[in-house]
Amino acid sequence: MDYLGAVQRNVVWSWCAVNEEERKVYFSLWADMRAKRDGIRFSYIVQEPDWGVDPKSGSKSAARKDHDEKLLMALERGYEAYGYVVEAVDRNASPRKIESTATSFVFQLDLERHSDGTVLGYVTTRINI
Repeated sequence: MDYLGAVQRNVVWSWCAVNEEERKVYFSLWADMRAKRDGIRFSYIVQEPDWGVDPKSGSKSAARKDHDEKLLMALERGYEAYGYVVEAVDRNASPRKIESTATSFVFQLDLERHSDGTVLGYVTTRINI
């Protein structure tokens, strides 16, 4: 993230980062959550409604609150959305842990919030870094 001028709120639990000067937000994208959901364009799931939400209390984790804040920056405040691809240690685990991060490129994204709260990121451009 340093290379992109983006800062994470916390390097241990943040799922995203922001470059305030350039008004860009970077979201982690699980590699296995890529599909052509509309039959035409590739998209990644940027956020599911239950990610980072305690099923018993409904309270949100610090990472989820941070992610919600960054999504609002992109969806409502005009920040550009980008994604970087991460691989899970175990795709079936909940919560997941990151095994590796692709560092040679990012995707510019067109974000779309669905009525159930899911946020998709449609890939518009691949940018090699």
